[in-house]
Amino acid sequence: MTIPEQPAQTTAMDVIPVAPPADQATGHRAPSPKPASGMHYGWWVVISAVFSTFVCLGIGRFALAMLLPAMGAALALDYAQMGWISTANFVGYLLGALWVRRLLPRHGERRLIAMSLMLIIATMLGVSAVSSFVPVLLLYGATGLGSGIAFICTVSLVPHWFASQWRGRAVGFLSAGMGLGIILSGWAVPLANREMGELGWRMSLGGLALVCLPFVLFCVIKVRNRPEGLGLVPIGALPGVVIDADAPAQTGAGTGNSLRNVILRLGAIYFLFGATYVVYGTFIVTTLVREHGMTETQAGGFWMWLGLFSVFCGPLLGAFSDRRGRRAGISLALFLQASAYVLISYGTGKAVVYISITLFGLSAFAVPLIMNAAVADYATPLRAAAIIGTITAIFGIGQMLGPILAGIMADYSGSFTPAYLAAASLAALAIAITLTLPDPPSHRDPA
Repeated sequence: MTIPEQPAQTTAMDVIPVAPPADQATGHRAPSPKPASGMHYGWWVVISAVFSTFVCLGIGRFALAMLLPAMGAALALDYAQMGWISTANFVGYLLGALWVRRLLPRHGERRLIAMSLMLIIATMLGVSAVSSFVPVLLLYGATGLGSGIAFICTVSLVPHWFASQWRGRAVGFLSAGMGLGIILSGWAVPLANREMGELGWRMSLGGLALVCLPFVLFCVIKVRNRPEGLGLVPIGALPGVVIDADAPAQTGAGTGNSLRNVILRLGAIYFLFGATYVVYGTFIVTTLVREHGMTETQAGGFWMWLGLFSVFCGPLLGAFSDRRGRRAGISLALFLQASAYVLISYGTGKAVVYISITLFGLSAFAVPLIMNAAVADYATPLRAAAIIGTITAIFGIGQMLGPILAGIMADYSGSFTPAYLAAASLAALAIAITLTLPDPPSHRDPA
């Protein structure tokens, strides 16, 4: 089925004229807005990006929430140690975010995605074989390293294939990978624990790693770094133009200082998001089991429910941000996220838990996707990769602090309620900062 393309408005920052086709003796051809037949290859890149996100975040990161209760019981871990394992994952993620800026010019997105996804599979298999806290800590740190490199390369790659009016929707599809990973872990982990007892978490972790392998192979085969390499222009670009990756970055204010100010604000928002969503994403299953008296299977059902709504959050809020602006999209996502924290803090019935998890599933994973689309609007795709690496490093610091502080608060108070309420307050602060963002020249909020 051919995915329709709509012409989009472009700006001087986005495009440069394409030279007319050279004569046949040169062997060169001008980029074409469409492939010779079938759907635009950009959608194959999106599918590959979904699979990459499935591996690096859906399994490599979020499956940990389902594994922690059984892993903690088998290895006699307390809340703080469980928080440190999650923090180690994000230390690796932070290092990956910092390192990828040096690696990208040398290796390109395609090669880095393949290598980092294979690292994730290898380290997950390693975690399934060890029996003490320190090896789990180190291996999950290496998993985070692979996740950080893979995710930044993935979200940096997609904007090269889409004009600005399509980026929110295109990047938004990546949430499907996260959601599918959550659904799979929510079904597989309780089943393995029920059938295999103390070995269940090991078997499920090893099995999830092996399930990722064919998706990695698909990425190796289908990912391409730039549309120009296939004689194409990005989806949504007008015929006869291509994205100018080397043009100077601009903002609504039109100055380099304005761009730096925008990056600082985006970094602050991303830091607060990282420090808050990770508390819910890491400890919600543990909360349901230990504080709400649910069985692991029941908690897994709620985790699958979260994953189901996560599949749709990116496309829905991504399209909303294309239409109403990145500022509105990020603010809405953060508001829904904060509401989820308040509900899980005070609610006790299943209906309240369902609403909380639905709101979180519809919101949290949209924030990083819209954030990366926003960066691509404020800066050209070439510069956006470096900026994404910078703000992701700041985001990674928030992710490191969130789980360990939440674990300490839970050990002190005997409940995760104070941590969830603190997360809601920080999300409100993130909304306030978001509302100060200027409009990028490539996407103005409608009147």
